Amino acid sequence: MPSTVSFTGDELSVAPGETVTCEVTVTNTGQLVDRFTFAVVGAPAVWSAVEPEAANLMPGTSATITLTFSPPRAPEAVSGAHHFGVRAESREDPEGSTVEEGTLTIEPFSRIVSELVPIKRRARRKAKYRLAVDNLGNTDTVVEVFAEDPAGDLVLHADPAFARTAPGTATFFTVKALPRKRFLRGQPRILPFRVFTKAADEDPRAEDAILEQEQLVPKWLLPALVALVALLGAAIAFWFAVLKPAVVSVATEQARQQVDRAEGAAVRAADSAKVANAAAQEANGGTGAGKPPANPAGATASRPPATTPAAGADPLSFRLQAEANPVTDGSFKEFTYQVPDGKVLDIGDLVLQNPRGDTGIMRIVLGRDVVLETGLANFRDLDYHYLDPLRATAGAPVVVSVSCTTPGAGATQCTPSVSFSGKLG
Repeated sequence: MPSTVSFTGDELSVAPGETVTCEVTVTNTGQLVDRFTFAVVGAPAVWSAVEPEAANLMPGTSATITLTFSPPRAPEAVSGAHHFGVRAESREDPEGSTVEEGTLTIEPFSRIVSELVPIKRRARRKAKYRLAVDNLGNTDTVVEVFAEDPAGDLVLHADPAFARTAPGTATFFTVKALPRKRFLRGQPRILPFRVFTKAADEDPRAEDAILEQEQLVPKWLLPALVALVALLGAAIAFWFAVLKPAVVSVATEQARQQVDRAEGAAVRAADSAKVANAAAQEANGGTGAGKPPANPAGATASRPPATTPAAGADPLSFRLQAEANPVTDGSFKEFTYQVPDGKVLDIGDLVLQNPRGDTGIMRIVLGRDVVLETGLANFRDLDYHYLDPLRATAGAPVVVSVSCTTPGAGATQCTPSVSFSGKLG
């Protein structure tokens, strides 16, 4: 070991922003003239200075160097004990460098800075403010935040009320302001208050704030209601002035067309009845219309009393009852009513019934013309009424065709039916 290092005081104390010095003695214990360089190692090295930084020593001689520590008054100079070392490095024997250790104690200091954002808010019911608290000291500090309203118009609350802040950090608090009284309409009310930040052993720091309380009813609401009422009035006036007469006119025109069609159908029916009645009288020797022959199986016909004929045609109603087995190939089973020879049947009403809820397809055919096709699942009871009656003749029988897919519950066949009403003449 070519040298020794000794302190005049190995425990130092300094307040941030101030300076402390100490002397260190270095002795050349080697046999040769040597040059030594000096440096501080450890965390306090950034705040230190060495004077001189190097010295030439004869064997057995010593040199005194001065160490100066100047920690800044800033959070990075954390309070507490910091260990350091003084290294004397030999030029002749670099591996035999000597390090002597010491302790530098940095005294604590507190510095709290706060900022309220925003300072002024506008609200109808409540407002929130954000308070940023910066710890610019070098030690942990407990901070208390509270708010006061000298006039007593506000309910104030800080969240959190207390917090421990570390050096060089920012802590955020929420301050809520709630007016004690509200008003529907009127000018805004200016409600000032103060927010205080208090660190341990320090006087509170105050931040001024303002809550501008507005009316509960928005200013745009009344003009909007007036505009809405005006728009509604304009719409009502437009309805009575323009739309309603047009609707009445269209409805009247449609009703007139329906009446015209009904009158035309009645005239045509009367003419057909006269022709049919004359033909029937001629066929029976002038004795009157004969009775229709019996219908095939599956059709039942009933004729009202002879006292209800209309213009030479007799009212007639009959029912075709289907009994069809289920099929998978889409085929149809037909049930027919044959119009008597020399007669004309005008059908005005149809009643379709499917009480068991069978599924499949039903068609109503006059001669070769399909006048109606519907799915059995679409109805249980369904009726049709024609202003222009459907006409069937002896050469164009009435046929009900059924393609049964699935009979209803508890049944083995599809059993829908169709009831026909009209006039035979």
